[in-house]
This record gives sequence, structure tokens and C-alpha cells, in this order.
Amino acid sequence: MLPCQKNCHAYCPGCHKSCPHFRAMQEQQHRDLIRKKEYLRRADESCRAVLRQCRAAGGYLGPLPY
Repeated sequence: MLPCQKNCHAYCPGCHKSCPHFRAMQEQQHRDLIRKKEYLRRADESCRAVLRQCRAAGGYLGPLPY
């Protein structure tokens, strides 16, 4: 089911291909996805930096043996 079906008073089958509201919603979702990916990239970079510092200081012993 298309996400616009519930919210659009002018919905008809196939109209999402040319609907400006649907395209705007898709663009917003795309921008949100880009922001989330950038946040995760920066968080990963930050975590890697902390791990490098811990390893350099000798505080990281590696994975625990099972």
C-alpha cells in the first residue's frame, strides 16, 4: 500500500506517479535518510577514534575468550 493512500483525498490508482504531494513526501524521506546516514557515519567515525585511542593506551585487550 502506498503511504499516500490514507492521507490523500484525491487518491486514485496510479496517481502517485504524477502527484506533487507524493513526490514531496518522497523527497522528504530521501532527505531524512541522507541525514540519518550522515549521523551514523559520524557516530561510527567517533567510535573508531575512541577505540584507536584505547588501543594506543593499552586499555583494549581484544574480544573476550569464550
